[in-house]
Amino acid sequence: MPDADAQQIRQKAGRFMTPWDSDELPAAPKLTLRSWTLLIGPGLLLAGSNIGGGEWLFGPIVTARYGGQLMWLATLSIAFQVFYNLSVMRYTLYTGEPIFVGFFRTAPGPKFWVYFYLLVDLGGIWPYLASNAAVPLTAAFLGRLPGPEEEGLLRMVSYGIFCAAFVPLIFGGKIYNAVERVMVTKIVLVLGYLSIVGIFMVSRETWVEIFTGFVRFGSIPEGEVDWATMAAFAAIAGAGGLSNLNFSNYSRDKGWGMGAKTGAIPSMVGGRTIKLSHVGKAFAITPVNLEKWRGWTKHILRDQLGVWAIGCVLGMALPSLLSLEFIPGAAVEGQAAAAMTARGMADRSGEIFWFLTLLCGFLVLAPGQISDIDGIIRRWTDVIWTGSRHVQHLDGGQVRYVYYGIMAAYAVWGLIALRLTPDPLVLAVVTGTLRNIGLGATALHSLYVNRELLPRELRPPWFMQVGLVGCFLFFLGISAIAFNQKLTQLMGW
Repeated sequence: MPDADAQQIRQKAGRFMTPWDSDELPAAPKLTLRSWTLLIGPGLLLAGSNIGGGEWLFGPIVTARYGGQLMWLATLSIAFQVFYNLSVMRYTLYTGEPIFVGFFRTAPGPKFWVYFYLLVDLGGIWPYLASNAAVPLTAAFLGRLPGPEEEGLLRMVSYGIFCAAFVPLIFGGKIYNAVERVMVTKIVLVLGYLSIVGIFMVSRETWVEIFTGFVRFGSIPEGEVDWATMAAFAAIAGAGGLSNLNFSNYSRDKGWGMGAKTGAIPSMVGGRTIKLSHVGKAFAITPVNLEKWRGWTKHILRDQLGVWAIGCVLGMALPSLLSLEFIPGAAVEGQAAAAMTARGMADRSGEIFWFLTLLCGFLVLAPGQISDIDGIIRRWTDVIWTGSRHVQHLDGGQVRYVYYGIMAAYAVWGLIALRLTPDPLVLAVVTGTLRNIGLGATALHSLYVNRELLPRELRPPWFMQVGLVGCFLFFLGISAIAFNQKLTQLMGW
């Protein structure tokens, strides 16, 4: 890239915030049979996180009501999110900073984007996973689904789950490392249990129904369809909302691309030697660096297609297999789907499956609250760390004070939200629909940042840019249908 072009991009990036420093791009790791652990990265971490609300709550509801014919919505959702995730990771590979900071580098400037993204982030600030995780945990010990008389008990359990979610974020050196360990453990336990049950207790016909549903594009059930539930189903198939931005943050903290030059957010305990640069670091466009860049783009493509997308499909399919097998055609709502499935398994194969399946549901939902909390806090920590003059004098290790300050405020808010919000399913539906809006809006912003702040040689190819426009249209379109159908109910709430 000519020096004049490089200077022009640097000027754009530094118009509203401190411009990037310069440094050399590290070489990409080479994946071999012996180095397969290189696949443990943001894709695996967020696959574990993303096997959560949509998969356990809405997948079973959708398949119990309509069979497998609407699973194609999950296919579209995951495919569009792959385009999105790759675009936000490309920015981090080039600059070493999360793309959320890149958003604030664009016109009309940080003051506008602060208010805009505080509004857009409304879909992610509700601790719906803690409130929903309380239901299977309580049901496992009550021996039945909690009723209205257990509302107080459920609320207390949700408080405990929410507070416990903060513990892993305090230890581990890098906060990323602690979250990664939790999510890898979750994947092994949850997908292991569901796979064993699916292989030995689910019929071949059910497997065919679910997995062919992923490619039956355009298939719609006869009669009225609850599009609010469909919107939430699509929203949480994969990541959803601003939580997809975590791919950018975690790529930086994993040390991918220029993230190796900028550092990571240290934990409160064990992270004294870890520091985070206040600004990103970009590399010069040379033949050597372009060769390294191609290695990094292949690396993130493996992360997305070989790990994250497959994990999301399995995470959506396996719980749906159980509901279709054990409660086909049932008119169910919310947590009743999971509980009815567990009861059907217990009636057929023994009472132990009531406990195991509901405890599996708890493991699906509760750890997801950890990454949700971390994602919200780190988004705003990174913006403040790079954009606020009031923290520019702080040492790189002192970013933890910003992170844990926001954490304390969010902990107070989360307990208030759990006290004031309605039943867990309503909270999940509203959250899912709002997340669609956030994901659609940031897809276009990500496209703009990639075109404006990346050198021409590093910009996404045309089909990825088309995929980002498709992401915008899909998620905003399905949310518009849901809002139109449920506007009266939502206004009443």
